[in-house]
Amino acid sequence: MLDPRIVGKRRGLSGPYPLVCHLADAAVIAGALWDVYLSSAQRQVIASGWGVDLARARRLVMLAAGLHDTGKIIFCFHRGIEGTRGLLADPRYQAPTGWMHDEWIPHQVASHRVLPQILTGLGWPAVERPWKSAAHQLAQILGGHHGVFGEALSAAAMTDPLKALRGLGTDGWAEQRQAHARTVFELCGSPAAPERLLPAGAAVVVTGVVILADWLASNTRQVQGRLDAWNGDLPAHVARIRQRAPWVLAHAQLAAPAWKPITTFTDLFPDIKDPYPLQADVAKRLKDLVDGPGLVLVTAPTGDGKTETALFAARILGAAAGAGGLAVLLPTMATTDAMWRRVKKFTARAAEVGTPVTLLNSMAWLNEEYDLERDEVVADGCVSTEAAHWLRGPHRGLAAGVAVGTWDQAALAVLPVRFNVLRWLGLSGKTLVIDEAHSYDAYGHRLTQRLLEWCGHLGVPVVLLSATLTGRTATELVGAYRAGAGHTSAEPIVSPYPGWVHVSARTGTVTPHGPLPTTREREVAVDHHTVRHSHDPAAVGGRAARILSELRPAATGTGCALVVCNVVADAQATRRMLAKAWGADGPQIVLLHARLPMWQRIERTDLIESMVGSKGRRPARPLVVVATQVVEQSLDWDFDLVVSDLAPMSLLLQRAGRCHRHDHPRPAWAPLPRLVVLSAPGGRPAPHWGDVYDTSLLRRTCNTLRTLDGPVAIPAAVPGLIADVYDAAWDPALADTDDTARLAKEQVQAAAADIVMIPPPARVKDLHPLTSALDPDLAVTRLGGESKRILPVRPTDDGWTFVTADGPAQLPDRPTKQDIRTVILSTVQVRSTWLTGAGPETFPPATWRDIPALRDIALIPHDRKTGRWRAPDGRTIRLDPIDGIIRE
Repeated sequence: MLDPRIVGKRRGLSGPYPLVCHLADAAVIAGALWDVYLSSAQRQVIASGWGVDLARARRLVMLAAGLHDTGKIIFCFHRGIEGTRGLLADPRYQAPTGWMHDEWIPHQVASHRVLPQILTGLGWPAVERPWKSAAHQLAQILGGHHGVFGEALSAAAMTDPLKALRGLGTDGWAEQRQAHARTVFELCGSPAAPERLLPAGAAVVVTGVVILADWLASNTRQVQGRLDAWNGDLPAHVARIRQRAPWVLAHAQLAAPAWKPITTFTDLFPDIKDPYPLQADVAKRLKDLVDGPGLVLVTAPTGDGKTETALFAARILGAAAGAGGLAVLLPTMATTDAMWRRVKKFTARAAEVGTPVTLLNSMAWLNEEYDLERDEVVADGCVSTEAAHWLRGPHRGLAAGVAVGTWDQAALAVLPVRFNVLRWLGLSGKTLVIDEAHSYDAYGHRLTQRLLEWCGHLGVPVVLLSATLTGRTATELVGAYRAGAGHTSAEPIVSPYPGWVHVSARTGTVTPHGPLPTTREREVAVDHHTVRHSHDPAAVGGRAARILSELRPAATGTGCALVVCNVVADAQATRRMLAKAWGADGPQIVLLHARLPMWQRIERTDLIESMVGSKGRRPARPLVVVATQVVEQSLDWDFDLVVSDLAPMSLLLQRAGRCHRHDHPRPAWAPLPRLVVLSAPGGRPAPHWGDVYDTSLLRRTCNTLRTLDGPVAIPAAVPGLIADVYDAAWDPALADTDDTARLAKEQVQAAAADIVMIPPPARVKDLHPLTSALDPDLAVTRLGGESKRILPVRPTDDGWTFVTADGPAQLPDRPTKQDIRTVILSTVQVRSTWLTGAGPETFPPATWRDIPALRDIALIPHDRKTGRWRAPDGRTIRLDPIDGIIRE
């Protein structure tokens, strides 16, 4: 007989909550998740994975959730719980012999150990080999409900768990494990064992459902209400939780999105009366191609409407695949806020019911528009897009119906981090849009390949966007998706430019469309000059003199120019040089780079947007923006002239895309778009650039620029320029050149990714390698120098102050939420090597140690006399009010 004294929950409650109640809660909520939250695609992945119909799959998922805490029926779990003295005094629940000398058994580990034998007792086949046993796989899934899968059990441990782990307990403990399991089994309709084991993707999705069900069933406030109503009548309790489960999900905003029907592109974007050719072609042809899950690769110049094209394609692909959710991922944190606003507006207009849109980057909580304390006004014909508290909890962001964030949010799913199954649960019900798919190094590219392989395996629709994708990269990305979907034949991809490619996950068929006409067709004058790297305008043939010469028409007239520098120090020095040369009456100069305090970077970005953005007002006074790579991606800015340091070809084309981007009246000196490229002799990087760009790519780009004998036709010339630099055939005669070093570096980066990534789905039998105890915050999705957030502080008679948007502020000892936001907005991210060997003077206040957002900040105490901080390496760091952090 089932003993209700076995405890499931106690912390924060008025008394012990019976385990059978918690197991029933989780089972019923899992059933509600199946009905309301999972997409039809996710349900089908699970059902077909088990080889059963949907109804039986639902019962099996409920059973999994209902059995997840069976491992709590052990002595060591109850020993530390208040209110269990009566239970432990019962002779049936004796302590295992020698328990005090054994390791503590986590209850999730105990669930994994005991469930194979229990399921066999419930009629599931007894199979000794774990790779053949559905009971073992389900036990391993439940052992992973705290985010980490345990190692596969041996045959002996499966058949006799007590012998392998005596702390599990015999007598009453074993009897109650059987009794609780049978109760849950019957509650779930006594589902027979599935026909086969789940493939890897389906297994992680089921694990994610179990975790969500457990979390939803564990809300302390709600559990207390159920405890208050508990009178020992289990059927009545089950009836109450069944009635309550829809509210539980609605409170957490867990529901599959519902979208308004569309037929044409303008149905989705009524403000676009005349779609771009790319948009019109996708709208016309994609519907006839889709036969279920698939991938669409869009390659087109900046300004051709790729974002709207992706959102339309996502709707078509998602509907065909039965995946209603949407995730839009970008390469940098700086671009996600603007995209989040766009996707919010899109969702508010296109969804039929309220659909939360989460913002996923490490600083999302700083976005005041994403603050829960703001009142959201829902316009006529729109739905709410607010993401409430539950979805903002750890590991939950991708569970929302719509999510916008950095690429890392998905890349973490292919690293063996804790709770990565929740990322797969979120992704598997969505169409995944990855912007700037070309913008990762070899390490990130390999992570993206593995991500796409798993997406193909799970039938996740994907849209990839790029302005400058090489043929090799396109082939590798598309090939990874096809391989995951089971199509392993090599298929070279010729990606038309501008154009798009559709890949069917069911058949593996690759269908290209293009090249297409483009309203962005134009000729860009590219002037390439060899200069000596100098910031002295008097130096003949120097970089500074050339920049002044190129900017002279703007400086003496009107217009907007952009100067792009490869490193922050050059941007700072260039601004100072221009300011000194022009004086106070010269053009307005705005400096933008990554070493400005966050509030200052936001202010300057907004200022530039107001003048050269798509809806900005062109200034009457000449404007020169001096910036680093932060202007390359996902910013819709329009300049009359772009001057750039030498960079790899793909990035030069991105920078050129900021020139004559919109239809604006142009000054007489800039009738056509023009890119000026400044390079050192031989196309070599300046010594102080470090490893910002590969030497081989700079040399190849420089050589290609020298071959140009006229304006560059955009977009027609783009594929050839990219191929010349990135896809040139290997020449054995150049075995000792920088090409060799680049290829070797790429191979090392790819090998590093291969070492740390989870296995391909087709090779997964044991779930254990898919996770580890590694915290996602510590996982590496990008190689390179580790960063550190610093806060410059200045001494006063009363302590330390730091610079905020509103002026100096006292360093808070016990910061409020607003204080935390103010501090973070005043920080700057720099390479951690800058602080190697730093002493206690950089430590934050002791009262910050329990505040995750503040505890890792390094203080940079400026000397009262010099206004600088001397780092252990002898260099100084200071905060300049205009230039930001300067390192000398």
